[in-house]
Amino acid sequence: MEELNEAQQNALSHFREVTQIDSVETCLQFLENHSWDVERAIETALISGTEPLITESDEPSVGSHDDAIPFTPPSPFSSESLTRRRPSLPQQYQASTTSNNVIHRHHASNGTAAIQHMPYSWVQIFRRPLTLLYSMYIKVQPFLPWTLIRIVCSFVRSFWGEALADPLQELQDYCTYFDNQYGTRHTAFYRGKLSQALQDAKREVRLLFIYLHEKNSPVCERFCREVLCEEAIQNIIGNNLLWSASSDTQEGRDAIRFLHCNAYPCLCIIAHEASRQTVQLQLEAYNDADECLAAIFDGVQNAEHVLEHNRNVQNQRGQRDRLLEEQNAAYLESMRADQEKQKQKLLEENSRRIAEEEERRIQDERQKKLQVMLSSYVYQFAEFRDNMKASLPVEPSSTEPDIIQVSIRLPDNEPIKRRFRRNDPAKLLFEFAWTNEHVPDQFELLWGYPRRRYQYNQISDQLIKDVIVGNSETCYLEKTEESDS
Repeated sequence: MEELNEAQQNALSHFREVTQIDSVETCLQFLENHSWDVERAIETALISGTEPLITESDEPSVGSHDDAIPFTPPSPFSSESLTRRRPSLPQQYQASTTSNNVIHRHHASNGTAAIQHMPYSWVQIFRRPLTLLYSMYIKVQPFLPWTLIRIVCSFVRSFWGEALADPLQELQDYCTYFDNQYGTRHTAFYRGKLSQALQDAKREVRLLFIYLHEKNSPVCERFCREVLCEEAIQNIIGNNLLWSASSDTQEGRDAIRFLHCNAYPCLCIIAHEASRQTVQLQLEAYNDADECLAAIFDGVQNAEHVLEHNRNVQNQRGQRDRLLEEQNAAYLESMRADQEKQKQKLLEENSRRIAEEEERRIQDERQKKLQVMLSSYVYQFAEFRDNMKASLPVEPSSTEPDIIQVSIRLPDNEPIKRRFRRNDPAKLLFEFAWTNEHVPDQFELLWGYPRRRYQYNQISDQLIKDVIVGNSETCYLEKTEESDS
């Protein structure tokens, strides 16, 4: 899949969705044989009826005769994904296409492949009804009550048809028959269906030995006693899997069709190559025990490279999985650290917000207190100005002797003028200024040359004649700022 471009991957996904073929190799063969023409490949697959080989998901294990065996529904076997290898025959399944014909592969009864040509015009005839039927099925399929349909079919079959035997029970009865007939000194049989055995062999990277038996056959009797129950074949099988069935069981008949068995006893060795089941050896005739064991030994030796390749692939997959787990763990740890940082950041922001709100509350309270104090001070200062006006002595007339004419210039208003007696206290200058509504509450007066600054609290008990020389003086008023005002 990594070697395909985006268009080829989309074509492969569309082909698998329409044809319901699970084997990626089979889908690739169809698409490559049709030069990646998806429509023609789908038509060929629908007409030839190609299906995936294994659809079972149950995975029983090899155990003793007393192990409990779960029941799983039967699944059909298809020979499209099976590749055969005999000691004297090359690997089969070679599909090709031409510009005018579509070539389909069919298995003959003797195990060989027969090629049948079908004109492309016949494909066009069946294309529209097949497409219509499939589109109708896709639209209706999600709404069909499959469980109810299966229950009704089973109920109807119980009246008109013979009840189907349990394939696992048939295999259990066959194992009991084999132990009673030939003894228990043989490699333990796999207690499960053939599809499950194939899945286990693939997952555990083992070879699968399949023995098909025919009851009341003298040749099969000799084979079981001289080969299958001997220690030599047990050493050859080793830790691989051995599955066996009789020709009169349902699983046995499925295996016969799957392997195209024509004679008994039939012993096959199957190995997995990617998603294919490859027949490494198939023996359908028995003459001599030594010759049979030698052929089996050669078949196992020839399949070792396949097992080694599968082990390497499994190890690489395991390494990738471990690396992915480590990356996921590192990612989760990074996410956890980020979450902790985000949580800490939120806590700090909440603490800062709470502190800011507390400081703002204190400022508001202080501002409110200041406003109250300012309002009180303004009221008191207005009362103070009124008192100053009431307590200010009467201005002397211009005809009196020893008087001084004083003009006080305000920053933003007209100057104010008044006559004072020389023996009046100098503080009277400030009290006179406070009687004007444009004069601030805190100020200082400047007069003389060079100019000197005088404040109400600093002038003490001096008289006007002590600080002003002459009969007239111009004073300059400047506002002062005090932190405790």
